[in-house]
Amino acid sequence: MKEKEAVGSGDDFFKAVMLSKKGKKILEQIIGQVLGKKVEIIEFINTELGKTQKIEKGKRIDVIVKIDGIIANVEVNANDYNYVKFFRNFAYLVNLFNRYSVTENKDNEKIYDLKTEIIQINLNFGKVNTKEAILINEFGNDKGMKIKTLRSYDIFMDNFEKFCYDNSEVDKYKYILMLNKSEEELESFYPGDEIIKDYGEALMKYKSEGFIYPYTTDEEKEMIHNTEKQLAYDEGVDAGIKKGFSKGIEQKEIDVIKNMLELKLPISTIAKSLNISEDEIEKIITENNLDNKN
Repeated sequence: MKEKEAVGSGDDFFKAVMLSKKGKKILEQIIGQVLGKKVEIIEFINTELGKTQKIEKGKRIDVIVKIDGIIANVEVNANDYNYVKFFRNFAYLVNLFNRYSVTENKDNEKIYDLKTEIIQINLNFGKVNTKEAILINEFGNDKGMKIKTLRSYDIFMDNFEKFCYDNSEVDKYKYILMLNKSEEELESFYPGDEIIKDYGEALMKYKSEGFIYPYTTDEEKEMIHNTEKQLAYDEGVDAGIKKGFSKGIEQKEIDVIKNMLELKLPISTIAKSLNISEDEIEKIITENNLDNKN
């Protein structure tokens, strides 16, 4: 198969498209074809805002979505795929697993979540040292102990495309395959399909406008800071903390402060968010041996 520049192999482009207005239904089809079932995205989970322009560097954003019973991360790996990238993606997956593997029961007690699946879908473009089209990675040991809620899918795009054409599976997997098409190929690839049409239009918009975001860099920084602060607050907050600390400090409140400290938020911001004094925050940090990284 001749060398070509696949539209979907660009990480920046992929994330910009999937986080655009029409990206939800496009991504639902892609994930649905990977999992072999109909998928409806409940929400996008992002802790950072998207890039404002193609040329802007240094800002990371992940495509993470919540589906019914599943938290899914989609990654694009371009140029080649090797052990280092496999290692890096596994690190991303473990980080995601750590974030969502703990929940609360009806009594507000912390428990491990043994039901929500944490998955990662890796779309691998370019050279690979395998003839496999898809590898499903599961994690466990040789004694049969397996983490049933954790797995990743490695899709090797060139191999996958060859498999689909050789086995007449193109129609079944057309939304995955469109990612491996050049601009010229995409124009004649299922021209009447609405999803592929939206994808093609997103490509043109990206090339012409770069998805310019209507906020300045300083405004973005402020929004990112505010969002992180709100996320830290929401993770452990309940009605009692909103009313203040009159009933004493419980573990959940301590966790809120710990989360905020990990985000390197200043004591003054934490105190203001929780509506208590800075002295009280300092006292809680000292009494509970919290790591103040500020």
